Amino acid sequence: MHIDTVIMVDWSARSAPSPAKRSKDAIFIAERTGPEGHVTYCRTRDAATDHLTARLEAALAEGRQVLAGFDFPFAYPAGFADALTQQADPFAVWAWMDHAITDDAKNANNRLDVADQINACFDAPGPFWSHPTGRTPTHVPFRKPPHAGFPFAERRQVEMVATGASTCFQLYGNGAVASQTLLGLPRLHALKQHFGEALAVRPFEDRAAPILLAEVYPSILSAEIKQRQRPGEIPDAAQVRVLAQAFAALPPDRLDAMLREGDPIEGWIAGLGHADELIAALG
Repeated sequence: MHIDTVIMVDWSARSAPSPAKRSKDAIFIAERTGPEGHVTYCRTRDAATDHLTARLEAALAEGRQVLAGFDFPFAYPAGFADALTQQADPFAVWAWMDHAITDDAKNANNRLDVADQINACFDAPGPFWSHPTGRTPTHVPFRKPPHAGFPFAERRQVEMVATGASTCFQLYGNGAVASQTLLGLPRLHALKQHFGEALAVRPFEDRAAPILLAEVYPSILSAEIKQRQRPGEIPDAAQVRVLAQAFAALPPDRLDAMLREGDPIEGWIAGLGHADELIAALG
């Protein structure tokens, strides 16, 4: 496997378009082909999805192989998919979310309502928790409840290994990723449907495909990213730029091996445990 282009995406769960001027907590998409790279700023998830689709279609047309990494969980702890969809397949959750989530062209969405709907399926409080002070969903507690009585763990195995990684179930607050996941999985599902057999998702699928999707976690290179941040550069932009550069510079066999690591039900963070290799690849 030889990856020609690496795309890294810093996702956002904003409920309105990001400012016209580049700002933090927006969507930044870094793309690197060989020594060349650039970062695109997207104000909405629709715009980001359109941009990604166009760039992946261009790569296919040119015969390039692409790795696209996204900074939110691709799956939930083992047992969640079965409890929600009666299937252990994580892609069943993607399809369920695609049907349940509404997310319009201006970022207005129903993620809190969907979390409330999922929580209502269980007798115990949770698993999703935290919400804005102005909203009082019936089944989503404001504070973290004791995670008990569920047929799945609170955290995936990868979140037990990755220092600082947040649970898939915290919707709001510092470091929370549950909202990004609820709004991100339908977009991954759309890409998977659009590209069909030309796209594979690691580590859930190990077949060869010209487009590979993988979960990433920029914090595994946090110190290096901070050191390489350019004057005036927004941290979100810096992290996808540096991450794309690092993965693009890896020897093909090492990149292939990293993308195959992890659990085929819970997923994995690409490159986790290999920070030294990624830093060395940056030169």
